[in-house]
Amino acid sequence: MDNPSQADPTQPPSRMEQLIDAARTGDGDALGELLHNYRRYLVFLARTGLHHHMQGKADPSDIAQEVCLAAHGNIADFRGETAEEFAGWLRGILTNTLAMHVRKFLGTEKRDPRLEQQLNQSIASATGFLQSQLAGNMTSPSQNFARNEAFLQLAGALEGLPDDYRRVIVLRHVEGLPFADVARAMGRSVDSVEKLWVRGLAKLKTTMGDQ
Repeated sequence: MDNPSQADPTQPPSRMEQLIDAARTGDGDALGELLHNYRRYLVFLARTGLHHHMQGKADPSDIAQEVCLAAHGNIADFRGETAEEFAGWLRGILTNTLAMHVRKFLGTEKRDPRLEQQLNQSIASATGFLQSQLAGNMTSPSQNFARNEAFLQLAGALEGLPDDYRRVIVLRHVEGLPFADVARAMGRSVDSVEKLWVRGLAKLKTTMGDQ
């Protein structure tokens, strides 16, 4: 199976890859556009990463902004070429940023490898969910560009859902909780969260279809 992080030499560079190439050469406008495209993706991942440790204690949008600022200051360190590699680089910055906030919240400056591993797992679960939702429709190596575009659109669509819709989807699919645990987490009955989940997925599908 082809590695989606490797660009297909027979395909022309995607707009995202053109922006990445320009950003690496110091084009600030290209980097700004690139990070704008990834912002809602970062917000979604930050929200997931904060869930276990600091729910309600930090704003995912503020965390995403910090990641973008760090990316601006450290773009020279990025060695990749593809959209998937760029997303992976941003996820690394996000993990470090989240870990710093959690340590500050807990009142400790000492690095905790277990905490960073937990955050990595949360972000990996959220990323895996995004990829799994797209895998059924986009499996051809020639569709790497479409796949990389689509996971950003999916993250944006999730961020655009009403809070309850997004939360039930995240608890069910990203956290992998059974409906009984989802109901407890949301303070609802099992029947109500099942109906909420169905409506949330339908809304998500409709939103993606409109893009």
